Amino acid sequence: MNPFKPLNRGLLIAGLGISLAGFGGEQAAEASIRNRVRGTVSVMGKPVADASVTLWTTRGGQEPEQVKVVRSKKDGSFAVSVKPKDGTVHYLVASGGTVNKSNVDRLTMLTVLDETVNGTVMINERTTVGSVWPNAQQLKGNQLFGSENALAVGSGHVKHLVNQSTGQFGTTLLNGFNLLSSETAARINVLSDLLALCGDPTKEQGCTKLFQLTEATNSLDAMTNIAKLPWKNTGKLYKLFDKNYPLNNNKERRTTASLPYLLFQPESFSLSIRFQGGGALALGKLGFDQKGHLWSGANWMPGSQSGVVNSIGGGMTHFDQTATAQSPPITGYNGQGLDGVGWGTGISENYAWVSTFNNKVGVFDLKDGTAVGPAIIDKEVGQLQGIGTSKNGDVWIADNTSNYMIRFPGGDFTKGKRLSFKGLQAPFGVAVDDQNRIWVSSSFNNKLTVIEGDSPDQFKTVTVALGARGLAIDSKGNAWLSQQSNSPTGALPAGAVMPPGTPNPPQQPKTIMEEFEAGAAFAAVNPNLKTLGNLALISPDLEIIQNGIAGEVAFVPWGVTIDGNDNVWVGNLYGQSLIHICGTDPSTCPEGKTTGDVIHNYQSGVIQVTTDVVVDDAGNIWSANNWFDADVVINKSYNARTSTFPGGQGLVVTYGVAAPVQNPLMGAVRKPN
Repeated sequence: MNPFKPLNRGLLIAGLGISLAGFGGEQAAEASIRNRVRGTVSVMGKPVADASVTLWTTRGGQEPEQVKVVRSKKDGSFAVSVKPKDGTVHYLVASGGTVNKSNVDRLTMLTVLDETVNGTVMINERTTVGSVWPNAQQLKGNQLFGSENALAVGSGHVKHLVNQSTGQFGTTLLNGFNLLSSETAARINVLSDLLALCGDPTKEQGCTKLFQLTEATNSLDAMTNIAKLPWKNTGKLYKLFDKNYPLNNNKERRTTASLPYLLFQPESFSLSIRFQGGGALALGKLGFDQKGHLWSGANWMPGSQSGVVNSIGGGMTHFDQTATAQSPPITGYNGQGLDGVGWGTGISENYAWVSTFNNKVGVFDLKDGTAVGPAIIDKEVGQLQGIGTSKNGDVWIADNTSNYMIRFPGGDFTKGKRLSFKGLQAPFGVAVDDQNRIWVSSSFNNKLTVIEGDSPDQFKTVTVALGARGLAIDSKGNAWLSQQSNSPTGALPAGAVMPPGTPNPPQQPKTIMEEFEAGAAFAAVNPNLKTLGNLALISPDLEIIQNGIAGEVAFVPWGVTIDGNDNVWVGNLYGQSLIHICGTDPSTCPEGKTTGDVIHNYQSGVIQVTTDVVVDDAGNIWSANNWFDADVVINKSYNARTSTFPGGQGLVVTYGVAAPVQNPLMGAVRKPN
């Protein structure tokens, strides 16, 4: 465990300029009563005088409470007293006021506080953007409310984008893995400059246009609406920025715009941050526990020169609600002789599970990552992949190379039983519906197997395209399946070829890495191929409702997840993107979109070759970077410059774009209570 971790990190105490743990006796009691926070309201570096500054508190499942309203002084300064309490998130909203003695009534800005605030706080256009995006799904006007986990996640991520004390960029955004690899900083500045139109009395027309494009009546609502639909009116918003922050006479720089700004129109105004550490290299499947902590098994060990030919396997990684690594660097959690994890990460009531390349099932205590396994199975098994958890607590694991399923009744890791099913070949992904049926994809044949969990001897199959991977069950019981080919027969796209020496017909690989190597080899000999595969939608009655979904952008789709609106998210492996698809309730989709339509395809430099996507309790999307440089994944020879490049670097959080869910995933997707 991290000795510096707060006793309950999920319950964020906001606005603290001091650590209560550093006080004793009377000092601690006094500090626990009240803490003075001094702040400044500004826009584009100019003070906002006479602004109404409201301190709010909010707790999980409760309505926000207005604590205090003060007015900013001529220099924009103000002071409020914060009374910290476990489980309470504090935030500040500044409305109206004057800039250079002119009214700015349509200006509303926000700063969500957490334990990083050191007695001072800034409320400006950048803190507003940094506060809105991780909390977008919890914001209704100036009201911030959601579940305990949602509030902890949202408030805990603000610091990665912006420093609430200074109003400048957050330290995570400024590290080289983010600043130099994505548009996030430049997008934040353009968004901030758009918001600032409402704080400049000479640019009232620009502010009005911003509200028209975002269907808002104040600048905070405008930012919230952009965060939820960051692809909407992107071109028009960028043109608004271009018009109001023109190039100077030499046409070299926008002298009034915040630096750095976007030189090109973005595909969207989504904001993504990459997180690393804790042994997170080449992550496969992701899963959240009851506290909103993320767990994932790692294919390979950081710094180990591992690829699909030569590899040292990784262990279990663990990140808290704020994406801070809790597991040890390099190795992750282990202690059970685990040597590499693929698609096998699952969560039950008390444990995090991983299924490994070396024929073991690792089990870890959710409280602190203590190894309690390996699990006991009644017979020998092969190399393992997907894990699914039923509502009744049963844990199911796919034996990918020996063609079995393993069941742990009630999540008892000492009572694993190996089960056989006729026709089951290379089982890969596992999902469980609310009828306790276990849906199992195959990475080799063209059959989707559906097992009756209460009567495991009964099962049915559905014919699908070859190379199925991830699947997910929506709230109506429909299954969404990623397929890495376009047909049940494996017919190649026009112009595509198989690597030299490939058996015809192909044989089931003996190891998981052999299968991954074959995929990398196929991509290597088809460099001009840009799309391959699609999704299928299958009814609870096992009928294929729709096929070929997202085929126009899918390029070897992998992980699938469902958000709280029953819309669908896909980790697009070689496409290095996150595909957002309209689900079976078009009323929750943008106008003009219906079931199976692609809503947006999210890309960023921090999003690498992606195997999985999951939705947290606050509505942010977390994705797994599985490979970094696909050209060197087949590591048959040594190259000093690139030998450590195959593994994907950490994980990525894309903020505010999905409808929140209730984690962990046990059975079908659940909406928040």
